[in-house]
Amino acid sequence: MKQAVLFAHVNDSIRTLVTTNGQATETWDFYCECADVTCRAMVRLTVDEFDQRREALPPLPVLAIEHRATA
Repeated sequence: MKQAVLFAHVNDSIRTLVTTNGQATETWDFYCECADVTCRAMVRLTVDEFDQRREALPPLPVLAIEHRATA
């Protein structure tokens, strides 16, 4: 499985856990979903910011600032 797809699944799981254990207005750490296999950058987002990325057409990946220009 490609890293970007793997971290997208991990981030979706984090999102599910946040819904049951946290506040939507808090920020949470999500993994960068770039294609760099050595990247372990974290991206702090609220649930609303995460949901906006997933609901966009096409869905937008969660990317660290330094990886947004290359996506």
